[in-house]
Amino acid sequence: MSDSNHEPNADLNQQSNTDDNSQSISSAASESCDQQSASSIAQKSPLPDAGDMLFIFLASLTLFMLPNFLFGDGSTGWHIVTGMHILDTGSIPHTDILTSSHADRPWVAYQWLTDVIMALLVKAGGLNLLAVACSVTISSLFLMLYDRMRRDGVPVFPSLFFVVVGSLLSAMHFLARPHLLNFWGVYLFSTKLEDFHRGRIDFKWLCIWLIPTMILWSNMHPAFALGIGITGIYFLSALLGSFFNQDRQAANKCFQELKPLLLLIIALCAVTLINPYGIELHQYIYAYLKTKTAIVSQTDEFQSPAFHGDLHSICLEILFMAILVGLFRSAKNISLPRFLTVVAFAHMALQAKRNMPLFAIVSLPAIGELLGHIRYFGNLQSANQNALQKLIARVHKSFNDFEAQELQCKMHAVPILFSLFLVAAAFMGGSIAGNEILNSGFNPKDKPMKTLDYVMKNNLDPANGFNYDNWGGYLRYKTGKRVFMDDRADFFPEPFYLEYASVSRAFPGYEKVFEKYHLYWAIMPSNSLLGAELAKNPDWKLVAEDKASKLFVNEKLKPAIK
Repeated sequence: MSDSNHEPNADLNQQSNTDDNSQSISSAASESCDQQSASSIAQKSPLPDAGDMLFIFLASLTLFMLPNFLFGDGSTGWHIVTGMHILDTGSIPHTDILTSSHADRPWVAYQWLTDVIMALLVKAGGLNLLAVACSVTISSLFLMLYDRMRRDGVPVFPSLFFVVVGSLLSAMHFLARPHLLNFWGVYLFSTKLEDFHRGRIDFKWLCIWLIPTMILWSNMHPAFALGIGITGIYFLSALLGSFFNQDRQAANKCFQELKPLLLLIIALCAVTLINPYGIELHQYIYAYLKTKTAIVSQTDEFQSPAFHGDLHSICLEILFMAILVGLFRSAKNISLPRFLTVVAFAHMALQAKRNMPLFAIVSLPAIGELLGHIRYFGNLQSANQNALQKLIARVHKSFNDFEAQELQCKMHAVPILFSLFLVAAAFMGGSIAGNEILNSGFNPKDKPMKTLDYVMKNNLDPANGFNYDNWGGYLRYKTGKRVFMDDRADFFPEPFYLEYASVSRAFPGYEKVFEKYHLYWAIMPSNSLLGAELAKNPDWKLVAEDKASKLFVNEKLKPAIK
């Protein structure tokens, strides 16, 4: 009787063990994949990963496929001129060195360090080397964003998709200008503060990262206050968490963050004074922000994005949607300070198009945290599988194997070698072994090249010529002489800008501005209102034109030679 009772129990236990084993096999497969992914991070391989391919694509796009893309803004010219002036004179300017109309006006060259670096690059390897430096700066940033999403658990293809979307959104500001360093400042502050908040780095390493970054940032771009603002968001979140978090342990953790974050904010504010202008830098920026002119607010990049099928707006919508989906699926995986940072930069992006790249930089790591914890395929293993389920399981395993192998390829040897190749090509004049590799520079389709040749050959003084404001820096760089004006909207007083607007739009009475400033020639875009008006005036003669511009001269207004 005991034997007969034992055998059914044995069978039942055996069946139970079989079910348990089946479940354990399924969970073991998932755990094995996670362990393989974790161990693969430590075992790095020199083989390229998808991020390396993205690096090559972005660098090739800005250097080979669109070689003039980085120089789409004429302002690059006055940055180079300012850097050259500092290198040649050994002094940082405190008054305007670019225009004749405001030669003695006080000026704070708040991007002086970036200007010097740009000038050094041009001296060493011309515009090609400057283009390589800017391209590598851009490509490296998005490679880092891709790596961060992968470390947070997002699979290869979703990571690649979102980073490509972010790069397309940011492409509007892929220009050889100091704001590229601003991108890196926002990235370092937003990611390192989050690492500190999650306990990945201690306060010592947070300071080692952020304080030197702030010293450089405050000498390279006027938006360094964003770093202090992001730190302030983390401090505010810690303050709220210490008072309102119902979890006592979490509230205590927030309370412990208050003192170091407050000390960090004080230190960051203090080191911003390490600049050639001292407190004058802050006063200059504050005065500009306080008295932002109507001209600035009407500038295209300061306006809100228009959601009417524009590529940049579509990319912005995709990132918004990804964040919303992530919040719906796993809102607990994003920290309060990171969420508030994303909200703050989303507001900035909706307020002005120029801030959309910054939103991409802070939102991509947030998307990584939100989507990295989602089980994309779920549990595909079971005891009894039909043919379709087995096929899907094999595909799933192949993807898992690919994911694990791709995580090993984080040495980024290919981007490093490719960058060195580009630098060597730039130093050799853009050619290697007689083959042209690089040909970056200003685009003749949107810059006045033939007309500028006429200006220089006929000794037309740029100080006596009315020019399109965005070309001012380009004219200053090419001619080596002061120009009437450029596009530093923060520098010129509003009445002067209104005079410029009245002339460029050919408002009644615009001739008086020519007389006031002794202007006897004008160089404007081919389709400008002023050009159309001057073409009707017999006193103005069209002396040169190209794809981008038309040059008019009025000999009657030419100043008498003394």
